[in-house]
Amino acid sequence: MILEVDNKGSVDLANSWSHGGRTRDMQVRNYWLRELKERGLIKVKWIPGKANVADTLTINLNESDFKRHREILVS
Repeated sequence: MILEVDNKGSVDLANSWSHGGRTRDMQVRNYWLRELKERGLIKVKWIPGKANVADTLTINLNESDFKRHREILVS
């Protein structure tokens, strides 16, 4: 499964075992993602925010962005 994320920090945390001191609250979640990645079950990939179709379900979009994402989801 390919996990497409528009946050470069999240991609870096998922793809690297090193982390900064201010990531303690995210450690359990990221260790789980890293474990899935090492097993070959997921691949974490960065995509630009404008191309993130999941935004349709999580944030308010203007009309043109909504229509563009709608075409991808409904087709």
